[in-house]
Amino acid sequence: MDDAVRSAPARDHPADLNQPGPERHRHFSGFDGLRALAAGAVVLHHAGFQTGYGINGRFGELLAHGDAGVSIFFLISGFLIYRPFVERHLSGRVSPAVGAFWWRRGLRIFPGYWVALIGIYLVFGFGRGGFNTAGDFVTYFGLTQIYDTTRYFYGVNQAWSLATEISFYLFLPLYAFVIRTIARRQPKRKMRVEAYGLMALVAVCVGWRLAWWAYDPFWVRYGAGLPRPQGPAPFSALATQYWLPNNLDLFAMGMLLALVSAWVAHRGSTPRFIHWVAQVPWLWWSLAAATYWFSSMNAGLPRNLVPLTGSQYFLRQFLYGLMAFFLLLPAVFGESGRGWIRRFLVWTPIAYVGLISYGIYLWHQAVIGYVRENWLGQTVEFQGSFFPVIVIAGSLTIGIATLSYYLVERPVLRGKNLFPTTRSNSL
Repeated sequence: MDDAVRSAPARDHPADLNQPGPERHRHFSGFDGLRALAAGAVVLHHAGFQTGYGINGRFGELLAHGDAGVSIFFLISGFLIYRPFVERHLSGRVSPAVGAFWWRRGLRIFPGYWVALIGIYLVFGFGRGGFNTAGDFVTYFGLTQIYDTTRYFYGVNQAWSLATEISFYLFLPLYAFVIRTIARRQPKRKMRVEAYGLMALVAVCVGWRLAWWAYDPFWVRYGAGLPRPQGPAPFSALATQYWLPNNLDLFAMGMLLALVSAWVAHRGSTPRFIHWVAQVPWLWWSLAAATYWFSSMNAGLPRNLVPLTGSQYFLRQFLYGLMAFFLLLPAVFGESGRGWIRRFLVWTPIAYVGLISYGIYLWHQAVIGYVRENWLGQTVEFQGSFFPVIVIAGSLTIGIATLSYYLVERPVLRGKNLFPTTRSNSL
């Protein structure tokens, strides 16, 4: 196997999001660094928003569109979570056991989230909402708030993406089963069936948005100069922002990388084009930077939280996904640690931030709000000094995330092998 598909040796690491099979899958070491970049972008986005710098500051557009970090997370999940399924499919082996897969995903998401949910409520308080009814407990602890028009933005409001991830985890084994079933009729065309499946996911995503927007173009109620509507959000707003079908294109882009990566590994030699892709990581990160610059500075996307029109949403989703796709390429193809980009991704400080990035993502917004209002006295909404907030809140968040990882996430993940990984006969 040549450099284009060579990676770090397999290792059993509690923060590794690869879904293990009976054997240890290769660990794509650069992905910890990618998680650090994604988490950092989201932290800067929220700090810029809360202080107003992202809305009014010089080059604040670059902070205002840091929510692109969520797209990076979705592509990472699409790649790492799907790769064991597609690798086994192409090599003719059974799929990972569904029960073990869901068990490991649940251990990765829920315990850390539950601790953060309780801790943020008790220490910082939710910005809106609370635990007042049984429905509140069921919704927030079950990560189903994105389906509730009255609770979707309450509690740990950035946790909407975790709810989307959960739905992807539930969907993926079924999707892999359908692809395998179709491919059995044409065993020599597995790659083609896999590719058609990904095209179908993108088509469903586009059709989903168009159908909901045709049914209820909710953004017309939020136009400039119009009074902000009161009461529950329309279901169309939730369906076209948070629900899985609306984000299938992003997951599919990561799954495409998983498909190509598994195909190259399965054939045992690297096609010339893939070899070239692996040799120019600087090109892909340059394109990622250019795409992000364009989406932030030249695409006409708003800097504040106003609903996007249909065309704006399509453009933003495409640009964010394209940026993330370019960003992932050097971590997927090429020898780990070769070149300054891959060395940066595995550099110990960056990799460490990626290791604890889940805790950073969970805690950062509440910490930013608390530091800004209670420590720095910035009580006026969307106004304040950005740099003291990001330095103090960022440092405190890293400390809390470190405790979360070593006291909660890592110990819990020791139970990931409780169930056998051999596929059951059910799916």
